Amino acid sequence: MREILEDLRAEQDSLRALLLGLREAQWDLPSPAEGWSLRDCVSHVAHIDEVAAQILRGDLSPLEEAKRVLMGFNEIGVNRGRSMGSREILEWWEKARLEMLERLSGLDPKSRIPWFAMPMSAKAFATARLMETWAHGLDVLDALGRTSVDTDRLRHVALLACLARPWAYQVHGLPAPATALRVELHLPSGKLWTYGPEEAPDIIRGSASEFCRVAVRRLHHKDTSLEAHGAEALRFLEIAQTYAGSPGSGRSPKGGR
Repeated sequence: MREILEDLRAEQDSLRALLLGLREAQWDLPSPAEGWSLRDCVSHVAHIDEVAAQILRGDLSPLEEAKRVLMGFNEIGVNRGRSMGSREILEWWEKARLEMLERLSGLDPKSRIPWFAMPMSAKAFATARLMETWAHGLDVLDALGRTSVDTDRLRHVALLACLARPWAYQVHGLPAPATALRVELHLPSGKLWTYGPEEAPDIIRGSASEFCRVAVRRLHHKDTSLEAHGAEALRFLEIAQTYAGSPGSGRSPKGGR
């Protein structure tokens, strides 16, 4: 639990440091998330971390609210942030994320936490918050026309993508395959990260940076050098999704294979 929380805090700190250096006008730059500005992306992260803190203190009202408003739930934080200045948003996020980190630090990794799609272990919950921070951080960088400096924290995103494989099939209305999947990825440091049995009939190989971007639907697999061996390996690259909710349209291929 300590490892994932240290990496979650580091991912948050990295995004915060980037945001602190922006001019107010840059917060309204359009992001790749359709209809959302850079401000909207950060406000969404702040809101969901605030929701996480609420749930961790035993207040489950956000889950009931999400059932009432359905897809409109993601717009709650966005709309709130549109009436705030950048410093207010950063203060909002700072308060929410620090409470969330503190409450998570006192939990057993296997503790179950209620969440939108299904309950999650405390460790998986923290991993999901790291994933969303990183994914929306990519949106912020894209809005600014900058590139990301990836770290080995991506191993957490890769693991979440693999663990969420059944969910990816479910949310796309497909039956989950019985066949195992092997994933072999090179982390930014060059270390090899693997998941799944070596004898699995379906294998995905390549860069963790590309695989994780595909899994958070910020990059189309055809625009990567990822190798998919087996029909289900290829299908998984087409539908991989690390987050709850609708998959949306994802990114269209710009070229690639």
